[in-house]
Amino acid sequence: MSFPRFLLLLSALATLPARAGEAGVTLTEPPSWVEPTRVDTGRPLREQDAVSGLHVLLSEEQVRVSPEVTERFVRQVRRVASSRGVETGSKLEVKFSNTHDRLRLHGVWRTRDGVRTQLLRAEDVKVIQQEERLDMNIYSDERTALAFLQDVRAGDLLEESWTVEEGHPLFRGHHLDHISLAQQTPVAHFVHRLLAPADLKLYFKTHGAPTAEPTVREVGGLREYRWERKDMPTFTGEDGVPADLAVWPHVQVSSFQSWAEVASWGLALQDGLEGSPELTALAESWRALPSEEARFLAAVRFVQDEVRYLGIELGPNTHQPHAPGQVLAQRFGDCKDKALLLATLLRPLGIPAHVALVNSRSQGGISAQLPSPYAFNHAIVRAQVAGRTEWVDATMTHQRGRLGARSPLPYARALVLAPGTTALESIPLPPPPGPEQDAHYELSVKDDGTGTLAITTRYTRTEADSARSWLAGLSSEQLTTRTLELRRALFSKLTSEGTPRVQDDTDANTLTLEEHYKLEDAWAGGGLSVAATRVSRELALPRRTEGRVHPVEVDHPVHLRVRWEVHADSLLNVAPSEKTVEGPASRLEMSVVPRFGGFTYQVEYRSLADRVAPDALARHAEAVKEMSTQLGIAFSAPVGVVSPSAMAKDTQLSRTTSLAISGVFLVVVGALVLGIPRRFRQFLRERKARRAAPPRPVRHLREKEQGGAVMIVESLDHADQRIRSERCSCGGTFERVPDALQLRHTGSDGRAITVLRVRCTSCHAPQFLSFDVRPN
Repeated sequence: MSFPRFLLLLSALATLPARAGEAGVTLTEPPSWVEPTRVDTGRPLREQDAVSGLHVLLSEEQVRVSPEVTERFVRQVRRVASSRGVETGSKLEVKFSNTHDRLRLHGVWRTRDGVRTQLLRAEDVKVIQQEERLDMNIYSDERTALAFLQDVRAGDLLEESWTVEEGHPLFRGHHLDHISLAQQTPVAHFVHRLLAPADLKLYFKTHGAPTAEPTVREVGGLREYRWERKDMPTFTGEDGVPADLAVWPHVQVSSFQSWAEVASWGLALQDGLEGSPELTALAESWRALPSEEARFLAAVRFVQDEVRYLGIELGPNTHQPHAPGQVLAQRFGDCKDKALLLATLLRPLGIPAHVALVNSRSQGGISAQLPSPYAFNHAIVRAQVAGRTEWVDATMTHQRGRLGARSPLPYARALVLAPGTTALESIPLPPPPGPEQDAHYELSVKDDGTGTLAITTRYTRTEADSARSWLAGLSSEQLTTRTLELRRALFSKLTSEGTPRVQDDTDANTLTLEEHYKLEDAWAGGGLSVAATRVSRELALPRRTEGRVHPVEVDHPVHLRVRWEVHADSLLNVAPSEKTVEGPASRLEMSVVPRFGGFTYQVEYRSLADRVAPDALARHAEAVKEMSTQLGIAFSAPVGVVSPSAMAKDTQLSRTTSLAISGVFLVVVGALVLGIPRRFRQFLRERKARRAAPPRPVRHLREKEQGGAVMIVESLDHADQRIRSERCSCGGTFERVPDALQLRHTGSDGRAITVLRVRCTSCHAPQFLSFDVRPN
């Protein structure tokens, strides 16, 4: 059986649930070294404490580090506050690694009416394999111990605890951890206790919060570090924060003293990982290429395109790469596997190359972290080729370009696993020399509504790599369908004229896509509009821009251009226009140039920075909103032009008019037969008599409510309640006038006042009431 088929069978078998005993999970007493924290079960419950239905009274974690294994004891005590809490709290769920962790469950206890009962039975625990990163082609043998609890009710006190023994072979003698100082739900009492050998030097750094120093003492030959919080705050964060800022409050723990020590640790993982005769022969086959650059590009494209991405991260291979010879033979590997394979192929070609560790999410934010292997989640290659430094991501596919034309990598900082490395190295990210996406639309429309649309889009650098990868997954028919769907967002009656044409200059890393369409009944809506839709993606704003603590991220560097050339048989009513909008982080230039029988409309966007500071967000939001108003232009059909669909509507209108005249005639005849004119004359006489009668007094609110007093309410729904509670001078109640407009103005004291029109339900006297809406 081949290895991939064996792996598939293994995965299928592993997904079957297993009993706790069969999977190495046991029920035991808590470790003797644990010092349980007293729980204040009488603590009063506040409304904000149980937003999830569970009131967390204690969240406790105790860790003991030894040279061979790290024991992690976890204990949670929660009060079930509602039916929602019953749903979320009626199960035990513990995740662990099946390859180097051992799980020991201690129990789940329910306290009700003062009686404490053990709810967990070994036979009820199932171990399942979910593999949450399998959709990313990463197989790590992660397991979940799962048990559903019986007879849980609102008001119950639930206590659960377990211990995970972590024995990762690559981190023996080290300790790496993150201690969270906030949760998404309130925690009444938080404790983290760390026991470590006294001779193990540990380093701590607080992120996203004021420095949190632990209390330290000696316990039984070990050094204890303790973090404790009462009423630990919740943390929701802000959207749009730059990825390199660590905003979640936590303490980073590391036993590595420097980046040089981390680099030596990572470099040692490559010792003894050999190549193969096939690998040597492959590298030798590229020696005949005419230049060092050609040999470099051949090796890069082979590893990127011919070795697929798949991570088998079991045991030490969570951090240690597989041997390059094995990766080449199986033709798959994860980022560290592919990076080491590429470096191994380049060295026999006389090109110095080394694996480099980066973080694809926090990017340059690793420079603010303590030295640790956990600071990284990705591996790339640094190579010295043709007198220049090249950074290569071996997991990218369809990347092209000669030296100098390749897409730069956005990772900002890297730790190169090479002898002599002492610090992080910067990865430059130069701005594009021109638009990375340059779209040219040529629209020609005749007076009869027929026309053509030709689109030529030129992609370079990163945009070219993305377009090339997208096109590689589409057939000719799919490409035609996808592009047509996109263009019909502007013109509904559009048909393709053949398959779009692709021209790919791989040396220059430039890809050009040409599309041609036919247009019918263009003037059906009385006009047309053109837009720069691609630019609109760059103008997103966070949900909240006022009162922010952290800056807002801006995609950078970005350079885009959209140009429309519109041609028509007759004169179009388009005025010349030119506008430049520049904010703290971006710049947009728009121009409209009319000419006889058409016009040219162009939008060009450039990013200027990768973030906006909180004190500049108001200017940034104002600039973005103004830019958004420049991303399209609408124009009417030429004077005298009538579309075929409009003519059809006119024909339909004539038929409708004829039917309407016939209907009116029948209504008049029916009215005469029924005596409606006589009854109408009687109505007019009665109305005249009512007007001659003395006028009724005008009704108002009772005297104490007069004077235009402003009523404070939480919402307009509460305003309706106040309206119904008011009384007219006739004794009647008031109601809002249906469909009446709500008037708003600013009072003399600066308050925003909402004025509602009401009327008495008895005498129908009108009145206006003023409200100051102040939400809690």
